[in-house]
Parts: sequence; C-alpha cells; structure tokens
Amino acid sequence: MADSAPVKSGTTVKEVRRALTREEALEHIAGTDRRPLLVLRECARCNKTDDALLQPGVDNEKVAFLSRWFRCVRLPIDVVQPDHPFHALFTSDDAEHLFVITADGENKAALESDTSRTQLCAAMSSVLAASYVKDPTALYKNLHVFGDQLDSLDTEVRDLERKRADEMESRTPSKKRLAKIEHDLAATKQKIDAKLADIAKTSKIDLKPADDAEKRGG
Repeated sequence: MADSAPVKSGTTVKEVRRALTREEALEHIAGTDRRPLLVLRECARCNKTDDALLQPGVDNEKVAFLSRWFRCVRLPIDVVQPDHPFHALFTSDDAEHLFVITADGENKAALESDTSRTQLCAAMSSVLAASYVKDPTALYKNLHVFGDQLDSLDTEVRDLERKRADEMESRTPSKKRLAKIEHDLAATKQKIDAKLADIAKTSKIDLKPADDAEKRGG
C-alpha cells in the first residue's frame, strides 16, 4: 500500500510507501477471508527451507492437509524493512520466518525455518481449534482411511475396465459377462461418488461466529 503523497526523483515520480499498523496489515492480507492466516516470509539466507515445509510430499502430507483451512500468504524479503506496509507483522531482521495466526490477531504462533513438522502441525492445530467450531486436525486420520478406501475402489474400476476390454476383444464376446461387468462397474463408481460425498461433508467445518472470536480476544 502506498501513501497518497508522491515524491519526485529526477524525471520520475515515486510513491512513498508506509508501514501500516499491525491491525491494518492483518486486515489487508486477510481481506474478507475470515480463515486463520499462515504467513510465510521469504528469506535470502534460508535456502528455501521455509518452502520445503509447505511443499507436497510424504513428510508434509499433514501440513498440506491442515493448510486447506488457512489463508496462506507469502510476503517478500523486504517485509522486514521499516517502511514496508506489512513490517508491523514482524519485529526485526531476525523475525520469525513463518507464523500462523487467527484472523483477529489474538492467537499467534511464530515459527522458524528449522521448525519440525511436528511443531508446525501443533501450532497449526492450536490456531485451527481457536478459529473453527471443530478442530480439523481430528479429521486427518479419518480422511486417511477414506483415501485408502478410494484407492481400493479405483483399483476395482481399473480391473473391471480391463476385463471389459478383454471381453470385447475376444472372438465371441459374451453379452452376459459384459452385462455383469457393466453392472459391477456402475456399482463401484456409485460407491466412489458416495465416498467423495462423505469426504466433502466431513471436511466442511464452519468458522466460529465473529462474536465468539471477540469474546476470546476480550
């Protein structure tokens, strides 16, 4: 965000940027999104270790899962400069490299580039519990089971499709066998649709009402 007063520099005109208050900065990066924030500060010295915490992969599976309930924001290297609009979110050049915070700014957990996944997940879970009517962390194991079930059903679909192709390519395709395969294939796909609907329903968790957040902060 820039100040309205321009400053001339040679033949060009540059706008003066100014640091916002902490409340203004939070409001700006959150916008109308009431989800908690996960904020990552880029750093030239960290060799992308902060990025590694948030990248897809086996080690980061739970982090990626929990991040879907956050508004994730990446801020540039110069955010630690005193005149940067979001400087108030950090305190110095040695400021935390990432943090999670409730939308109202009342609950913040500062983290570093060498933070373990366990620490990061614990911090994320704490902020999620303060923000949502139900902590999404509890869903992680349940959705893992759903995922395994979907994998199994997907394998069934592929096997049935292969059987159908083999039957159709045979010299004398059996209408009876094809009908049975088509029936089983349709039934399996229905199971997949039902399972996806269950996942969507289970994953839908409401944010706490704004007045509850105000009471928490007060």
